[in-house]
Amino acid sequence: MKKNSLKYFLLMGTILSLMSCQKNEIEITLTKLASVSNLQYVLAGDTVLLTWNLPTGYDTLNVTVNDGLVTKQLIMNTTSYKFGVVETNHPYRLTVKISDTKGNTSLGETVGFTRDGAAPIKDPIAEQNDEGVLVSWTLPDKPVTNIHVVFGNYSLDLGPTITSHQFPDMAAGSYLISFITTNSEGQESNTVFFPFRVGPTMVAYLGVYSDSTTMLTTADDDEIAGAEWLFQNYTRSRYISFAQIQNGSVDLSQYRVIWWNYDVETGHDLPAIATEASVVSKISKYYKDGGNLLLSIYAIQYFWTLERMTEPYFMGFDDGTGGENPDIWGIGVNIHQKHDQSGHPLFKGIDMTTQGDGRITFPIIGAGWKENHNAVVLRIPEYYGMANDDEEAYNRFVNDNNLEWLGMWDGIGDYFMSGVMEMKPKDDFQGTGLYIGIGGIEFHQNTGNPYQTTIDKLYKNAIDYLKTK
Repeated sequence: MKKNSLKYFLLMGTILSLMSCQKNEIEITLTKLASVSNLQYVLAGDTVLLTWNLPTGYDTLNVTVNDGLVTKQLIMNTTSYKFGVVETNHPYRLTVKISDTKGNTSLGETVGFTRDGAAPIKDPIAEQNDEGVLVSWTLPDKPVTNIHVVFGNYSLDLGPTITSHQFPDMAAGSYLISFITTNSEGQESNTVFFPFRVGPTMVAYLGVYSDSTTMLTTADDDEIAGAEWLFQNYTRSRYISFAQIQNGSVDLSQYRVIWWNYDVETGHDLPAIATEASVVSKISKYYKDGGNLLLSIYAIQYFWTLERMTEPYFMGFDDGTGGENPDIWGIGVNIHQKHDQSGHPLFKGIDMTTQGDGRITFPIIGAGWKENHNAVVLRIPEYYGMANDDEEAYNRFVNDNNLEWLGMWDGIGDYFMSGVMEMKPKDDFQGTGLYIGIGGIEFHQNTGNPYQTTIDKLYKNAIDYLKTK
């Protein structure tokens, strides 16, 4: 016993000595602000209500909620938050943090839950046709017993294997089509919403040429190829000129989408007639009234002409006839490996590859002659005085401009450049715009493009998506 006691005291002495030697090297930082307490949740259909108590003794507390992807800033001193749509069979973890006016931040309090229910439908789409509106969708991954669809005044219960329904003519206006499935246990899915605007159905192909015959015989080969593809695939498409807009001989309100595919070898400056005051005023009114714009290559500058974009970002333009290049070029859609846009309707049905570093890409142009007519935004973080990988630069760019950053050159791994974007409605502009400025997206590669079907699909997705807005 004495021998064991001696060993014990020697061991304790060694530990205390080590602790004494290390005490100046170990720092324990305790938060100066208590966390929220009594964090609870209540699920009610598509919504979950979070409630909590704030620590006492503070006049002002900032509150944030993080869902694992996005941090949302709430009203100061708030003690509740509604979150939704809550998807069925998906695990959630919501974390609430607070901070005071002195910069102290609490630890996060987290609540986790899963909403049990039927599997929802996927990929809803709607299209106006001569009979009305055709709504279609993809069936859920798991069997269901009923699909409930609401569109305006129509409320339908459809069979479990139905994937489309033709609705009659609907009054012009904006709608939110909704879908709910039910499984064999009587459980409902979360609601899937699909916004759709009933209105004009025609698509305009805009250019500087006097008429379609002149355009199809004298325009740049990429402009001609885009027009021919459009006229073959959309029977309700027409060519219109800037001169017709200027003299008032064309009614822009009859068009759902105006596509300007300005891809020429003579330089990237906009033609004078496009910037003439009356033309800009009429196209601006069309856009503000809810008309949709698809602007390709050098035409993307028109977002600034119309003042939908106002910041003087660094721009990258490549001009001329191009040259031979042996490489395959592609588009990256996982912005800085953090913002995956591969599910955006613009990329529907396009095969993609996830690279080893997390980039998600797809090829757009093969070896051969490339004109490389880039019209892209460059050095975005630099514009804000930040490093290329600064998340705040991304947030500023998308939030200041109310846009979705959809694509970049496939080799970019940070926030340096953007070449494909969706301009959402902002301020007076109620229409939606798509910006496709990456030079590799040529409509007619001179030496033939093995990825031409991808270009065709990208533009069909673009027009079909804008026709829902």
